[in-house]
Parts: sequence; structure tokens; C-alpha cells
Amino acid sequence: MKTANRDSGVVLVAVVCLAAVAAVLAIGLLSESGAMLKVAGRQAAMEQAFYIAEGGAERAVAYIQQAGTNLVAGNTITGLIGSGRFSTSIFGSTTIPSTSGAHTVEGWININPNNSAGNEFLLLMTDGESFTRDDLDQDLADYGGTASLVHVKPKGNQTDLNVDNVVYPLDKNYAYTFSAASMNVVLTNNSRNAQGKAVGQWLIYINGNDVDIDDDSGGSSEIVQYFTIYSVGTVEASRRLVILEGVHQMSWAKYALWYESGPGEIWIRGGERFDGPVHANTYIYLKEDPVFNALISSTRSSWGNGAYENSNTNAVHFNAGYLLGAPAQSMASINFSNLVAHASMVITGTTDITLSGTNILVSNSRGGWSNSLMVFPSNGLIYIKTATNAPDLSKTGTVSVAGTLDGRLSIACDYDIKIANHITYANTNIALGLTNTSDDALGLIAKHDAIVMKSAPNNLNIYAHIIAEGSATAGLKDGSFYVQNYDSRANSGYLNVYGGIVQYYRGAVGTFGGWWGNTGFSKNYIFDQRFTARPPPQYPAVTNDYQWQGWRDKPL
Repeated sequence: MKTANRDSGVVLVAVVCLAAVAAVLAIGLLSESGAMLKVAGRQAAMEQAFYIAEGGAERAVAYIQQAGTNLVAGNTITGLIGSGRFSTSIFGSTTIPSTSGAHTVEGWININPNNSAGNEFLLLMTDGESFTRDDLDQDLADYGGTASLVHVKPKGNQTDLNVDNVVYPLDKNYAYTFSAASMNVVLTNNSRNAQGKAVGQWLIYINGNDVDIDDDSGGSSEIVQYFTIYSVGTVEASRRLVILEGVHQMSWAKYALWYESGPGEIWIRGGERFDGPVHANTYIYLKEDPVFNALISSTRSSWGNGAYENSNTNAVHFNAGYLLGAPAQSMASINFSNLVAHASMVITGTTDITLSGTNILVSNSRGGWSNSLMVFPSNGLIYIKTATNAPDLSKTGTVSVAGTLDGRLSIACDYDIKIANHITYANTNIALGLTNTSDDALGLIAKHDAIVMKSAPNNLNIYAHIIAEGSATAGLKDGSFYVQNYDSRANSGYLNVYGGIVQYYRGAVGTFGGWWGNTGFSKNYIFDQRFTARPPPQYPAVTNDYQWQGWRDKPL
């Protein structure tokens, strides 16, 4: 019996030990599970914060769309999405994202007060705290710490900031953005009353290395405006920042080819290539092996079928896809009243313009000019206006354009644009990528037609984006880009358009394979892809079509 009791005691002790080990293991597993759940919870909160920040950025884009020209840069919008909130600021920006290098920055900036709609301020701390211009009120306490971004429009012109140990003047007309992985900042008010209320000027001190600096001094004064959106999403203690850079309304220069309608069978055929979007509010006729490197779309449910042959797409290269049954688009946003109002040079009556580098030679009988040398208009837009008085021969707002352009220019007119000779750039290297060195750009905007004249040379070069809008008259076939006498002119080689063409009624430039043989020009249209991001000056915008040039996000 004693042996049995002793054995039972040993078993009991073993069971208790095993139970203790199991309990320890269970506690360890629970602790590990709890830690993993916390990590998973934090990760889920970070993901939710990202989507909320992204949602705030999208709402800011919608806000820009709705506000249109009434938008005041510097606005901050806030809201709730699900279990989180967003705080999103909208600022004016340069036409391209910052490419400035890293600098050493130290000094004070006097911030504009928050009672003016034109002021801009955003401070993003590395701990996730953020301050906008609307926070700069009497109740805000001084704050110091490390920041990842300071965006500020200074109060008056200032010289209290040093960059790379040299005074960095701040211009009250521009906004500045300082960004880094981490920089020391102090946000303070220089006068407080007995109750501790801020009653003086708000100042921010910045001290950091490897700081990127960007200012909007190179920003667009053109009709197409650019914005940067900073959106902070917060869920519990997790914060994410989404930045959209270069947010802008797309201009009509985004199109390689656009037309409302046409005379029936104008074919796109082998040898033609389009690197920008192509759209038609009618049938598109395709044959052989043309190349489309951007979306091609038509409002029709099928490709066009001709009288003698049907479209054949077996060999067509749709490298970015196609869309049939697409929504119809309208040229209503091409507003000539707006263009003439914005033009810094307005010329009345029939005019000849010869581009001569950074100058223009103007002939206009009403102004008494014969190849008169003139400088570029200050904002890059010339408008040729129809006269309201005799003599009738010089009355029409038609302009002939030729020559070589060194710079950025748009020419708009009340009637026709005529092209009788080559139009080229001083630097014709318009290819994308590292080899792109040209900063020249030309826009030609006609309220009636854009016409290649019968006197134009063979193998004609036209470096420009062209719009023939057609509303100057009531004809259904008005608003065309076409070649004069295209069906009787001898075979003239290639019509080389380096830019893009938007026209209401698609005009003809030549014929091929018909009763007349080959006449006029063969098309060689090369889309200038620079115009997607930076169109010619004052170029009309497409309604409710927005895009951004840069996108990034990071945790705070």
C-alpha cells in the first residue's frame, strides 16, 4: 500500500508540473497572440488611415473641380470617413513636382495671419500632428518638435532665413515648401496677453539638413492652374500622409487627334502612329497596321464601314486599348471670349506673323506694320480679332503663321489660321526622357479653320498643337484642319505635325488609292507628349478632366 501511495504521489507531482508547463506555454502563446493582434491592429489602422488620406485627396480634387476659377489656394478641408478623419490642404504649386536638391536651412519666417483667404500655411510634424492656417488662432499654444514639411506664404518680403549659410530672400508673392525626413521647428507667437492668448505675429523657426526647397515662383500664370494636395488620414493613433503633386485640369493639348464629325470615310491607315489619346464623336475608319500608343475611343459601337471596304483591325496595334461606345465629348470649354480677355497682345484685322526666335515680325495694314519687330507678349498669348469697321479686305481676324519659335507662345484668332510655310522650333528635340531638351511650345487656336495653303512646300513641318473650333460661322463643316486643294495637289510627301490636332469637322489632307491616285500629303503626326503635363500658354482646358503629375504617401 505504501508503494502504491508513493507512486500516486509521483504521478500527482508530474501532472502538476506538466500542468504548470502547459499554463506557462498557454500564457506565452496568449501573450504572443496578443502582441500579434496588436501589431495586426496597428497595421490595419495604418491601412485604414492610408485609405482615408487617399479619400481626402480625392475629395480635394472634387473640391477643385467644383470651385473652378473661384478656388483660393490655401484652403483646408476636413471630414470623417468610417472610423477615421482626414485633414486635407490645397496649395498652388509649380507646373512640375520639385526637383530641388538637399540644403541646410536655418532661420525664422513670419507667417501671414489666418484672416486672409490668400494665405497659405501647413506644418506636418513627424509625430503625426499637423497645423494649418486655420489653427493659428488666439488659443493655440507654442509648439516645438521635429517636422517633415513646412509650407508657408510669408508676410511681406523677408531676409531672416539662411539656406546653405547664405541669406535666402522670401518673396511675399510666392509660397515655399520645405521638406525633409526630419527638421527641427518651433511654431510660436511673439506676443501673448495676461491670459496667455496669442495676440501678436505667428512665426516659425526651421533648422535642418538635407532639406528640399520648392517655391511657386515658376508656377503657371496660364489658364491651366497647378496645385499640390497634402492629405492626412487618422485612425486612432495611426496617421498617413498622401501627397498629390501637380494637380491640374487637363488642356485640349492632351489629344493627339480629336474630332466631332467628318465627311465620312477618312481612314487611319498603316504607317500612322499616335502617342497621345485619339477620340471621335463619330465613326473611326481603320485599315492596315496603324499604331496607337494611347487610348483610342469613339462614341460609336463599332469601327466605321466604308462604301467599298470595311474597317479591318486585325493588324492594328492598340497598345493602350480602345473604347467603343464612349461618352460624347464637347468643345464647349474652348471659350474665345476668355482667350481674348486673357491675351496680353490683341491685334485687330488680318495679320501675318513670322516667328523669329524670341521675337515676332508682324504685318498688319490696319496697324501700319510691315514686318515690324515685336517682343513676345508677357503671358505668351496673342489674339487676332475681327475688326468692326471698314475696309472689309483687312477686317477678318485671320492670321498667317510661319517661322522658327524660340520660347512658349499661343496664337488665337476670330477666324482662320493659315499655314503657308514651315513652322518649327529653335530646339526640335521634343522626345520624352533624358534626351528631351526643348522648352519651345506653340499653340494655334482658330475659331473657324486651320488651313495648309496651296503655296505650302512639300514635306511640310508644323511644330504646334492646333485647334480648329468652328463656331465663327454656322456651317456644319466648319472647324477643320485641312489642306487646300488636297484632291488636286500633286503628291506632296509628308505633312509632319509635331504636336496634335483638335478639330470639329475632320478635314482631308490628301487621297490615296482612289480614282485620283495619291494626291496631297501623307500624314505623319507625332504627338508632343510634353503637352500632357505642360501645354502651350493659356491653352483651353477640358471640362472636369483632372490629372496629377506625382503621387506619394508615407506614415507620420
